[in-house]
Amino acid sequence: MSQTGPASDASAEPGPTARVRRRDSVRAGGPGGAAVRDRSLILWAWYMVVRCTAAILAAVILRWRATGHRSVPRTGGVLLVSNHLSYLDVFFLGIPMRRPLNYVARSTLFVPVLGSLIRSVGGFPIQREGIGASGIKETLRRLRSGGIVTLFPEGTRSADGSMGPLKHGIAVLVQRAGVPVVPVGLAGTFEVWPRSRRIPSPHPIRIHFGRAIYPEDLEGMDAEAVTALITEHLREARQVALRGLERDLSCC
Repeated sequence: MSQTGPASDASAEPGPTARVRRRDSVRAGGPGGAAVRDRSLILWAWYMVVRCTAAILAAVILRWRATGHRSVPRTGGVLLVSNHLSYLDVFFLGIPMRRPLNYVARSTLFVPVLGSLIRSVGGFPIQREGIGASGIKETLRRLRSGGIVTLFPEGTRSADGSMGPLKHGIAVLVQRAGVPVVPVGLAGTFEVWPRSRRIPSPHPIRIHFGRAIYPEDLEGMDAEAVTALITEHLREARQVALRGLERDLSCC
């Protein structure tokens, strides 16, 4: 005879109904839901501590100004694309934003301690030669969860402060994401900490958030046209930042 009752139930694999109840318990704030919620609050609080610390240090040591950041949608997935001049770029992009940023970082940076720190403030790894399948998947996941993801589509920091060509993969990602794309121009971070120097030095910084590109603006475009449009908007944002930086320097 087959055994029935509590003893057999305890060793059995949970059926579909049990799994649904467990999942609903987590969503409703059961023990698992509370743990997830608490961890999210801790990470958010840590992110805000890092953001506020960076803002205070930047205000004391550097003169920085940001314009246009109110054009970033307050809710929903957003892709920020920026020119890349320095290790400090991510911090300065995050300072004016009230919403936490997610960002991609080279997989070689995810070593013990440093990797944990990068993940704690929203970073996730990509391969140096390109964003790759896993990077695209994680970027799309975070965008579809309503997050803001920052990308540097040039692929690496500028060697001389100029803006290089964008990687072709940015068009594919933008078209698949179906979220607003906000170009951000940075000026001055190259002078603060270029890739050729070991330590940073003080210099004014300007950040300009340009006109957003919405999914409907890209309808009927091929990948080459999408890349060209993003490049145009990004160059415009960079020029605004450069003009603002020139005014700041002339006032010194």
